[in-house]
Amino acid sequence: MACKLVGATATKWYKILGYAGPNAIKQLPKHINGAELEELINKRAPLKIECEVCLLVKHTQQISRRREHEFLATRLFKRVVFNIITLRELGYNGDRYIIHFYCIYLKFNFMYTLRNKDKATVLPTIYKIHRLIKIQFY
Repeated sequence: MACKLVGATATKWYKILGYAGPNAIKQLPKHINGAELEELINKRAPLKIECEVCLLVKHTQQISRRREHEFLATRLFKRVVFNIITLRELGYNGDRYIIHFYCIYLKFNFMYTLRNKDKATVLPTIYKIHRLIKIQFY
């Protein structure tokens, strides 16, 4: 049975094969009967860092688009941001979450661990930080 030749550009093969690397695509005609590259030899498939789809799929962090210089803090603790972080494993005391407070002006960090992230647990921690800041810094 004769095989049908399939010709495509390196970029097209890149997408057909699920975003395979340029080395794999270059080896394709040698190892697969009927596969041909339809472009000059010096052209290659895009690298993972050149492909927007690959970059979006492979990123591990969500990058914030906020810029600290847009909302400048002019004094201590005028602008404080916080985040609740989930731990992969339970902490030594059985806590699963970390609440992280960060002062933009001082670049100062407070961190507390929490068992859960419901309102009854998070709000008292926020009040606790607020009282601490008022006592220590004002």
